[in-house]
Amino acid sequence: MTDEFKILVHFAEGKLSSKDFAHEIYTNKKLEAILSDETVDWSGTYLQDSSPFLFLAEQNYDSADGRLNAQGAVHLFVEKMNIEANSTKQYSEDYNLLFATSPKYLDIQPDFFEKYILPTDQSLSKSDKKQMIKKNIAQLFKYQTKPSKWIQNPNWLMKNDRPMYFLGQVDIKKGDTFHDDGSVYLFVDKETGSIETVKQFY
Repeated sequence: MTDEFKILVHFAEGKLSSKDFAHEIYTNKKLEAILSDETVDWSGTYLQDSSPFLFLAEQNYDSADGRLNAQGAVHLFVEKMNIEANSTKQYSEDYNLLFATSPKYLDIQPDFFEKYILPTDQSLSKSDKKQMIKKNIAQLFKYQTKPSKWIQNPNWLMKNDRPMYFLGQVDIKKGDTFHDDGSVYLFVDKETGSIETVKQFY
């Protein structure tokens, strides 16, 4: 097995960090050539309109979904090359934790989840991780009395990459001013006292 294929297998198996793998993708020309081989038929896969190299080069390796996407593509590639790799479940577990622990009133972006919410201690059990995540979410996304009840998709306002404090929501009634029923959601920047709003309609 060549060094380039070892890089791919080690990343799929979790032996090579996503940071080191991203460096190889952007700098290793031999690896680029292998992943750009046009003789490999990707018909019927999500790589059919691209190439493994382009797909991997476009991923954000700082986010849970980017790492999961990359690992999936690498696993597909080595499988296509008839190379055995025991892919780690760590990437999918981190990604699934985001959706398993996020309240319905939040739509937390994977990069924010990774940076501020996901525990860095890999020795924690799955249940301990979930408890820590729920605690971190509660500390970051604070509200005055109760969380928002969104009419459409959750849109918790952020300021300087931090969640604003949710004051509450006010019902909007259809009439001369508004054409539909809805709600106004009030958020405050606790450092400056400035209030920002979000409007949503049925």
